Amino acid sequence: MTLTVRPLTEADTNLVIMYAAAERDDQFKYFAAANPDLSFAVVDENERVAGFITSWQNRFHPTVQQIRIILSPEHVPVTATMDALLLRERQQLAQLAITRPLATMLWEPQTNKQNYFASHGFQTIRKTWLPDLWLDQLPTAATIAPSNVVPLRFLWEDVDKKTAAIQLLQHHYELTHTRNPPRELSVEEWAAMIENQHVLLDWSLAMVSTNRVVALSFVFPGGPTSLDFGWLTDINNDATNVIDLLQIQLQLLKRTQIRSIYGELDNTDPVAMKVKEKFPWSPAPAWLSMMES
Repeated sequence: MTLTVRPLTEADTNLVIMYAAAERDDQFKYFAAANPDLSFAVVDENERVAGFITSWQNRFHPTVQQIRIILSPEHVPVTATMDALLLRERQQLAQLAITRPLATMLWEPQTNKQNYFASHGFQTIRKTWLPDLWLDQLPTAATIAPSNVVPLRFLWEDVDKKTAAIQLLQHHYELTHTRNPPRELSVEEWAAMIENQHVLLDWSLAMVSTNRVVALSFVFPGGPTSLDFGWLTDINNDATNVIDLLQIQLQLLKRTQIRSIYGELDNTDPVAMKVKEKFPWSPAPAWLSMMES
C-alpha cells in the first residue's frame, strides 16, 4: 500500500466527524479547524483516507505541543499510517520553528495507538477517568449543611476568602501536574480562568475551618439532569475534608432534578483517587496522557 499525506480540507469534514465519533474523540474537529496549517490527512493509492492528524499548543499547559490522531474505523495499517502522519507533522512543526516535545491523549482501550506511541518514545504521564455517578446509587440521608460548609459564592464575595480558595486550588493543581505543568498565572488570572469555565457558584461548595479554606468542590453545567464536577481540592491527601464535603453536596443534589454527576479523576491526584475509591462511580475507560520522554 502506498500512502500519501496531504493537507486536511473542508471536503474531509464528514470523514473527520465519522472517524472521531468512532474513537469517541469530540475535540479533534475543533482543534483541526483552529489549526489548518497543522492538520493533515493520509490517503492510499485509491484516495481512501486512512487517518488524520492535527496539532496545537495548549495555552494553559504550554510546555508541549499537543497532537491528536484519528484513524479510519476500517482496517488500516496502523504503523504505516501513523508513521506517515507523524513524519509530516514533525516536518511542518520544524518549518514553523516549533520545537516543543509532543504530547497526546487517547482512550486506554486503543491499544494499537498506545503501543505505537510507547514504542516511539512516549511515556504515559497520567490517567484520567471521566465516570458518571448516579445519585440513586447513594443512600438518602437527612442532610443539613453545617455552618463551615458554604457555597463558593460566599467566598467569592470576600476578596481575602476568594484569594485563599484560589491559592489552595492553584497549589493543589500544580502539585498534581508536575509533568506537563501549567504556566505560571497570577491569582487574578486564575480567577478569570475559573469564571470562564462557567462555575456554578451556588452549587460549588467550600469547607472552612478556623477561617481557613480546607476543601473545595467545583460544579459546572452539564446536561439537563446532570452536572460536571471537577477541581476537587483538599489540604490533605487523605481527602477526608473533600469527601465529607461531597457527601453533603450529593445529598443536596438528590433533592433536585439532577440524576447524575460527571467526574474528572486523575491518577496523579491522590485526592481524586480517594474520591474514586469512596463513591460508586460507573465503570469508565481512562484517557491516557502520553508525552515524549
